[in-house]
Amino acid sequence: MPPFLRFCQFGVLLCVVSACNGGSDSNTASPTRPEITPGGSGTLGSWYIRDFTPWESFASSLRQSARYRLQNSSWSFGSGSPQYQSAPLTAAHIEYAHAVGLTGLGAVIAISDAGFRINHEAFGNRVDQVTGSVLPDDHGTMVASIAAGDSPTMIGVAPKATLILGSYDSPVTLTQTAIAARSAGAVALNNSWGYTLAAATPTGFNDIFQDSDGAAYLDALKAYAAEGVVVFALSNDHALTESDLMPALPLLVPELESGWLAVGNATAEFNTDHVTAATRISAACLEAAAWCLVADGTWTAASAYDPTTGFSSTTSYDFGTGSSFAAPQVSGALALLAEAFPDLTPHQLRLRLLASADNSFAGFTADGSLELAPGFWHDYSTEFGHGFLNLKSALMPIGTPTVTMAEGAVPVEQATVHTGASLGDAVSRGLGAYSLAVADSFAGQFALPAPALAAEAAPEPLSTRAARIGAAGIASSGAEIGGSIAGFDGFSGADLAMISPETGMALHLLAPQAGSESLGLSLVRRFGDDRAALDLGLKLARDGGEVFGLGSGANGSGTTAAAVTVGLRGSLGGDGFVQMGAEFGLANADGSGALNDVGQMSFNSFGAEVGQHNVFSSGDRLTVGISAPIAVTAGTARTEIALRRPGDGKARMAAIAVPLSPEAREIDFRISYDLPISDSTALRLDLIHANDFGNRQDETDSAAALTLRITF
Repeated sequence: MPPFLRFCQFGVLLCVVSACNGGSDSNTASPTRPEITPGGSGTLGSWYIRDFTPWESFASSLRQSARYRLQNSSWSFGSGSPQYQSAPLTAAHIEYAHAVGLTGLGAVIAISDAGFRINHEAFGNRVDQVTGSVLPDDHGTMVASIAAGDSPTMIGVAPKATLILGSYDSPVTLTQTAIAARSAGAVALNNSWGYTLAAATPTGFNDIFQDSDGAAYLDALKAYAAEGVVVFALSNDHALTESDLMPALPLLVPELESGWLAVGNATAEFNTDHVTAATRISAACLEAAAWCLVADGTWTAASAYDPTTGFSSTTSYDFGTGSSFAAPQVSGALALLAEAFPDLTPHQLRLRLLASADNSFAGFTADGSLELAPGFWHDYSTEFGHGFLNLKSALMPIGTPTVTMAEGAVPVEQATVHTGASLGDAVSRGLGAYSLAVADSFAGQFALPAPALAAEAAPEPLSTRAARIGAAGIASSGAEIGGSIAGFDGFSGADLAMISPETGMALHLLAPQAGSESLGLSLVRRFGDDRAALDLGLKLARDGGEVFGLGSGANGSGTTAAAVTVGLRGSLGGDGFVQMGAEFGLANADGSGALNDVGQMSFNSFGAEVGQHNVFSSGDRLTVGISAPIAVTAGTARTEIALRRPGDGKARMAAIAVPLSPEAREIDFRISYDLPISDSTALRLDLIHANDFGNRQDETDSAAALTLRITF
């Protein structure tokens, strides 16, 4: 059998290290971690992570803590060699997992290695089982601490994970560790070693597995890999052109692939979201590329012997680099994901790591693409595999988030409810008590606050409304048939008016504009004259989504509405006047997104104003008014959708009824002043203040418009 090779480089090559080790975590002021409500399918609980902004300050404090800064180093293999910069914890964005409270608690990591200081302070109290005869050894001690270390000096990737430790001194002990890992339900079986002379060829395979002990080891690997994830480090030979046997073993035993990962060593340049550039240190992924990724394997980690004195120690630490120390990062990452997504299998967690690996950095050239989930393809290269480990991305929804409705799972985007300004915040308020069960393309379970489904159309800006009112008012006498209530305020499109004072009729046509489906027809008949009149009308409209929404078209378009309009005008004696108008109607919507059962809504709008002609000068006009734009007054939408159950966080189907009338009604106060300057020139000033603007409680807005009319 070929000899073993430790895939690390420390204590042999000259390393120039500059690590920031000063201070302790207790001396660093930490911000308060945002509250997290644990839910049945994850520590992230009630948070649907679009980004980690709520935890950014806490993540930043971790990056500045002594145990994190311990891993920041500038190093080389010897004089004249390139200088490398390493920060393995932050390059893989581990701090975001730690920031939200993930520690790997409850997860088990099995490790086969040369030996371990079993009682080292970094992990000794979490060694659950030891297989075979294990002797103290720096290499295995470092590997174990990187995967699960937690001491005053250092922190590993999964600091509360439980360990199973076994020697790699023979196929028999390797078999024992694999069996123990399967029995304990270990999420990962870490192997930071390889066979020096065995390539990923049939000959290399036979050299290792042809005898009875080798065959038993292979059977144990198959049995474990059918449930857990075997992690193998790549060789440290940067110039290698043919993969070693163990990282690429699924080439020869295909059933292993679903439970197999190969890991290489690389340094990275990165920001708080992604790796922007990477430099490979170890061998390339080569034939193992389809199940390979890389991490920064440069660490100061627990050692079995004091590197200065050479004496045995349970509190000593040493520096090293190699794929040996990249592999346990991936094993620790699997443990963190197992805590975050307890409903997922290790195989599903493995896919999350591959799917979230950074591969958009400079120097990555795709050599192939793998469909990791239905419709989700991820590029890989023979050099970096799927890319650089990124735990932050692995904790976020990957692919297409879906929510389950009565008809099945639908993308969250399709469940979005588009509402118009007349509903205000009714839908978001109606959904406010609920938390939706959301799954991503890799079965990751998240909770989405249900109000996030409400895409509420912004009301027409008050400044635009003031300008429109001013433009219409300066061209009128204020006594037009139907007044403003005959038009289509709030609708997009061009309002074309045809007024016949002789017949007492007014016709308004709403012509759609580019990108809008709004159109309408309004007909008003006046009974009386300009001093005292009753206006009666009928209005029909199709909404482009801005007024009612809840239609089945784009942005909730397609809702139909019909209303009767009533207007009154009277004289207050002399030059004074008063006029009022209102509309009352019904709207029918097919439904939008999750609210697919809407039915009929009632709505209204109204306005009243008093005015005086010849106030300050001959021909001027001062008007004071109050109005309420269109608002839904009654209606209910319904849906059946998967919710997160309070308490245990499990998903359940539930029927929800959402009232469509806003709690607050917008009320506008307006002062207008018209001043004729000459026969061809007029000036108008409009001041508007809105309470509960957009039918949203406590929102206010004010606007002014100055309109000048010059006729030729």
